[in-house]
Amino acid sequence: MYKAASENWDVIQDSKGMMFFANHFGIMQFDGVRWSIVTQPENRSMVRSLAIDKNDKMYVGAQGDFGYVIQLSNGQYQYTSLVKLLPDSARNFGDVQHTVIRNNEVIFFSHEGIFIFKNNKIKVLKTKSNFDDFFEAGNEIYVSDNEKGLLQLKNDALVSFSNGEKFAGMKIRKIFKTEKGLLLFTQKDGLFLYAQNQIKPFVTEVDYIVKQNQISAGIQFSDGYFGIGTRQSGLIVIDSAGHLIQHINKQTGLQNDYVTSFKVDREGNLWVMLKEGISLIQISSPLSRILDVSNSETKIYCSQIYQNKLYIATDNGLFWLDWQAYKNGKRDNIHFQHISGMSENVWNIGIFGNSLLAFEKNGIFEISGNSAKLLAKTDGAWQGILVPNRSDLLLVGGYTGLYLLKNINGSWVYQHKLKGFEESSRVIETDANNAIWIAHGYKGIFKIKLNKTFDAVSEVQFYNQKNGFPSSLFLNTFKIDNQILFGTTKGIYKQNPASKKMVPDPVFKKYLGLENHIRLLKPDNQDNIWYISGENTGKMTRKAKDSFSVEELPFRKLRYLYIPGFENIQTTNSGDVFFGTQDGLIHYNSVKNKKYKTKFKAVISEVKCIIPKDSLLFSSRYDVLPNKNGSAKDKFSVVLPYENNALHFSFASLFYDEAEATKYEYWLEGFEPKWSDCSLQTEKEYTNLPENEYVFHVRAKNIYDVVSEEAVFRFEVLPPWYRTIWAYILYFLLYSVVIYLIIKYQKTLAGRQRQQLIQNQEKELLRSRAELNEQKLTLEQENMAIMRENLEATINLKNAKVASSTVNLIHLNEILLSIKDLISQIDKKNEPNVNFSLLTKINKLIDHELQGDKQWNEFEEIFNQLHDNFMQRLKQTYPELTPRDMRLCAYLRMNFNTKEIAPLLGISVRGVEDTRYRIRKKLQLPSDTNITEFILNF
Repeated sequence: MYKAASENWDVIQDSKGMMFFANHFGIMQFDGVRWSIVTQPENRSMVRSLAIDKNDKMYVGAQGDFGYVIQLSNGQYQYTSLVKLLPDSARNFGDVQHTVIRNNEVIFFSHEGIFIFKNNKIKVLKTKSNFDDFFEAGNEIYVSDNEKGLLQLKNDALVSFSNGEKFAGMKIRKIFKTEKGLLLFTQKDGLFLYAQNQIKPFVTEVDYIVKQNQISAGIQFSDGYFGIGTRQSGLIVIDSAGHLIQHINKQTGLQNDYVTSFKVDREGNLWVMLKEGISLIQISSPLSRILDVSNSETKIYCSQIYQNKLYIATDNGLFWLDWQAYKNGKRDNIHFQHISGMSENVWNIGIFGNSLLAFEKNGIFEISGNSAKLLAKTDGAWQGILVPNRSDLLLVGGYTGLYLLKNINGSWVYQHKLKGFEESSRVIETDANNAIWIAHGYKGIFKIKLNKTFDAVSEVQFYNQKNGFPSSLFLNTFKIDNQILFGTTKGIYKQNPASKKMVPDPVFKKYLGLENHIRLLKPDNQDNIWYISGENTGKMTRKAKDSFSVEELPFRKLRYLYIPGFENIQTTNSGDVFFGTQDGLIHYNSVKNKKYKTKFKAVISEVKCIIPKDSLLFSSRYDVLPNKNGSAKDKFSVVLPYENNALHFSFASLFYDEAEATKYEYWLEGFEPKWSDCSLQTEKEYTNLPENEYVFHVRAKNIYDVVSEEAVFRFEVLPPWYRTIWAYILYFLLYSVVIYLIIKYQKTLAGRQRQQLIQNQEKELLRSRAELNEQKLTLEQENMAIMRENLEATINLKNAKVASSTVNLIHLNEILLSIKDLISQIDKKNEPNVNFSLLTKINKLIDHELQGDKQWNEFEEIFNQLHDNFMQRLKQTYPELTPRDMRLCAYLRMNFNTKEIAPLLGISVRGVEDTRYRIRKKLQLPSDTNITEFILNF
């Protein structure tokens, strides 16, 4: 089911065989597998008419618009409107119902005007009243005018037609040019013939149908028949004399009874455009199903024409229809009617004498009119065969043996069951020696002879695989040219008269081989032999003795339709051939000469990347590709980045006869070594394709084993970035750098080894020297130890001297401070006799001594030697410290307390505390840090 509007108005076929339909939603395409809308007019209106030129350029008539369509290289179809070439006054029109290409011009027809497109210009033809319709008949173009009647279009102008005014109001829908004159199809009044300036009714067998149901379209077939499309009764086919050939409507297969247009494609198939849907009728096929509107029959086991009635034996009883009426096309009220009294499996029917007998699950019946008479109730009856040389005796094969009937006064009368044989006897044949051959499906072949009284089997011989058959299973027996032959799983066998062994028949081996299961052989009265070999049905036509021509192609559609084990072909004296299948009764018309070797093309419908999901590369579906730019002539090739290396291909074949049976094979050149096996698959995916240039090939093989022209799609997968030429250049550079570094490293390593060797030699030389110097070093170390001891003694002595000097200095300063204190206690008023001038001098002298610069300089020099230049480091770190601050720090370094420091500085204990406070601030020490510990650790 296509996903578009139900209304379809026109159909065309391009040079490749692609079908395009004028649909309410746009131009719809069918490639044999998929339906899709490929483009729309610019005003998004419905498409009413189509035409195509030899370059596959489509011209489109729409509602209020017309233009042309070309296909781009990426599969997309591009519509270009031609309305822009019209003057504004001519742009108001409705449906463009006909589009016709004539020589170098295109004609678009609407009720409001006729537009002739030529040399990129449009000529507009108008009329006072609207046009009614537009017709091509032979080389002439006719236009019906609502007032003027019938006109002719000549040299881009409308000219009057002889007696054209007589056609006014007739509502002509189709005109055909025939030997008798112009044949006119009118909408409501039937058919007319215009000849010798006279309009006469063309009487047909379908006048009552077409007048009641209104003609909407018409077509002339290659065999001279005419197809009449109606609004309410489907398709009617008549011959040139007006006789009904066929009537196809919704009851007999059409989706809808309103026919809008027709098209016969290059294979001879008829596409019927409907108001609701599209139907494909294979009018060129010689095979057709005997339609039954009642749907009574199911599986067909046998068929027979008797007294102009067609009988079919089914698993649901016996049915008949009027074959002569059906064959003459009068099928409106004709359908299979049930024979009362028979409602179970009817295995076979046959004409014996003047009677029609049916062999059923419950026994043997004689058919008379619409009823069946039970002749013998048996344990199942398969079929009957006349006893050799006794046309009044009928031998019937049953489920459990054989039964005998006798013709008495023109009626068959049951006699008895034969004794001595109890096997199922579904397949029976007789030979020239009056022997009876019975095939049992899974046991083998029985050859029996009857006694003279025909009431018992006098002799039984049995043949199976031990007697030469390739297998004991699925054996069958046939009678061809009075010779008994056997169908096996490996060809046709016969009995060697001398050895009595079963051997391949040389004639049938030549034509049917020894590889297929021969299910059926049946001669007709026209010297043909019909066969079913494997799944193939064929006809062997005798050219000379033991020389045949074999024809199988017309019967390919019968594959897989037969009932396994019950294959049946019925031939008639008139040349009709019937095939009983699981899908009803199939009729073969040998008159139709269908061409089976027609060339056709395979097409690639769509190509998309799987990752990213559904990224389309090639498609004809409307508006699915973002880039509509392209050329209609360029070969299309796609270059893909490596991350898009997974592709999905959809393909089809432009062959519409049994399209579902078409098989495909494909080959991805550059990835696969050969073509794939044939399958019904119409899609193929490839994932993780390495970088390379690829060509995807696909070709189709139809039901007649004709291989299509292949379709190709070229594309290239680029390497990933790490396998590009630039990456390889980078890899080469890196490789060169690595090689260079390795070489450099090896050289460095060799240099190191050489240097190490030299060093080892030097070490060896030095070691010997070291041994000589070791003693010298030992002596030097002993001297150093002695010097260290002397130095330590000197340091200790200096420490002792400093300590002693410091203690003495403290004692002296204390004495001086005491004297100074006493001097300060002398009162000038109370001690008039004291020489205060002298005391002042003494006091100054004491202060000078308390400063102790000379002693301090000596102390500082020794102190720095003992304490790693403490004074210099402290001064460099804290330059804001005064000399007195430096002295206090030195005394703290020697771990003197405040009382001991005060006399050294010649100040009071309170003064020492104040000095310590100032130093703490200059050293920026936190309140919880001990200044003495800081000085000791500095």
